[in-house]
Amino acid sequence: MQSFLRDWPFPGLVLALALLMWLAPWRRSAGRSRWHDPAWVLPLLWPMYLLRQFEEHGIDLLGRRYPFLADLCVTLGHAGDLAHCPVDEATLCAINVGGCQIVFLTTLLLRRRAPAVAAFGWGVPLVNALLHIGGSLAHMAYRPGLFTSVVLFLPLGVWVLRTLVRAGVLRPVQIAWILVTGVVMHAVLMASLLLVGKGMLSHDAALVINVLNGFVPLAIGLWLGRTPNAR
Repeated sequence: MQSFLRDWPFPGLVLALALLMWLAPWRRSAGRSRWHDPAWVLPLLWPMYLLRQFEEHGIDLLGRRYPFLADLCVTLGHAGDLAHCPVDEATLCAINVGGCQIVFLTTLLLRRRAPAVAAFGWGVPLVNALLHIGGSLAHMAYRPGLFTSVVLFLPLGVWVLRTLVRAGVLRPVQIAWILVTGVVMHAVLMASLLLVGKGMLSHDAALVINVLNGFVPLAIGLWLGRTPNAR
């Protein structure tokens, strides 16, 4: 179990390659390129984010192994003090192997039946990219996740939203709600960690919260779909 808590990014990398191989042979739909097909671009979220998780929690561009734990502890004010940091390997596993995978799987399963709901999963990488880029600029240094934020998250995220709007799946105003979804998920994550650090939330409760956090895009997407005023 202890090995899995650190090594999960490696099977994640294998899964990313398998998903890309599964997506690669998809043919053009209704005479249009796959890149303009919502059912094809939406599930790109899963392999893209798995590649990102490898940079953060596998091996980053500086060759560091499992670098994000220390980086997040610095953000939480525990630089060089992992023993008292409210984040540990189990927490990162709950966030990335639990909550995140729920988002990815939901996006994949709903890509045809409810693409407007599936689109809300893309708020996670877009907001995450802005946070990582902003953090790197603030410190004027590379931080784990910067490369995939610039190369994958922002360009693909913008392209997917553009494709969904052009295909009539989304209206431009709904993009704001997708970004709000990403903000909410990150707010829940950070709030849970800060509460653990203050002794106001147990470690086990934080694990459960961060797994259930993966249902936020689905919940917001369904709520907006049934609430005319919210649209």
